[in-house]
Amino acid sequence: AGNIVGITGLKSTTAGETISDGEIPVFEAMIHTSEPVVTMAVETKNMKDLPKIIDVLRQVAKEDPTLRVKIDEETGEHLLSGMGELHLEVITNRIKAGGLDIVTSPPIVVYHETITGKYGPVEGKSPNKHNKFYISVEPLEDAIYEAIISGEISEGRRKNRSKDIRAQLVDLGMDREEAKRVIDVYRGNVMVDMTKGIQHLDEVMELMLDAFESVMDSGPLAEEPVTKVKVKLMDVVLHEDAIHRGPAQVYPAVKRPIYACVLKSNPCILEPIQKIWIDVPQDYMSPVTQELQRRRGVITQMNQKDELMTIEGKIPVGESFGFAGDIRSASEGHALWSTENAGLEKLPSELQDTIIRQIRKRKGLKLELPNAEDFMD
Repeated sequence: AGNIVGITGLKSTTAGETISDGEIPVFEAMIHTSEPVVTMAVETKNMKDLPKIIDVLRQVAKEDPTLRVKIDEETGEHLLSGMGELHLEVITNRIKAGGLDIVTSPPIVVYHETITGKYGPVEGKSPNKHNKFYISVEPLEDAIYEAIISGEISEGRRKNRSKDIRAQLVDLGMDREEAKRVIDVYRGNVMVDMTKGIQHLDEVMELMLDAFESVMDSGPLAEEPVTKVKVKLMDVVLHEDAIHRGPAQVYPAVKRPIYACVLKSNPCILEPIQKIWIDVPQDYMSPVTQELQRRRGVITQMNQKDELMTIEGKIPVGESFGFAGDIRSASEGHALWSTENAGLEKLPSELQDTIIRQIRKRKGLKLELPNAEDFMD
């Protein structure tokens, strides 16, 4: 025990996997609860390196479970998402050191959308008017959301109607009837089927869940990921003939009422927050705390040991870009600091509209926010 070995040639393995030359008992997998909070685009300077960068990005994603890589091989856009500006800087420097000449975009914060109220049911009709879905939304219970994010409740579609997590959901505060009917747990969101005896529903179930997950990936405010939302299917009317309830009919009939309900449920933007610890000599404490507060940082605790002060606090990720250089300047190089993911918090009300418009402008969307009525049939 305690030995470290190096093995080459295992191209299909990823960080955290267990390797054995024989049968071994299955044990609990490693759980990585950190969600990426910063994204940047990575491009090659030379088109001939395009195949190489695809392989390199896939490899770094295997090596680092907290890293996410999204590659669109048709457009050539490569998005690298990580735990902060410094994390992505280390990864890109490692790629450059490997001999690949790359160009990166400025880092972008990954915001999330959520709701603070409830609304519904709203009727969604398929384009041919033969299928109807009645959907409502409400905030997901705090304890259940935390259990999903921490990995206590596994994500995925539930073909057995949540039998594996039913008791756990009830213990965490979900209504017993709803707990029996969970059909999907996806990125901190839940879909519940409250219908009874609907003919042909199982035949469109996968299409319906595809539509639900699509909305959770890209919300109506700014096409940012949606989190902490419970979507409830209250009733369904389906055409008897399967040809009239294909993907082109089901997708809009499910997505549109979810969008409408979200927009009617007091939606808001959540921003990623980092905990921060700064060790700095007492003589430099004042300029360091000023720098932290200038970035909407909150100081939660200060401790002193001899001449060294330890400052603990929180800082929005969106305000942390360039922090390393500024904190070095404020402390004349005497400060040591570290950060840790602290989840999501509601963006201050006075910044909500500004940030939403900035995101929509960056994504090429109309600056005007959509209205719920735009999605109601």
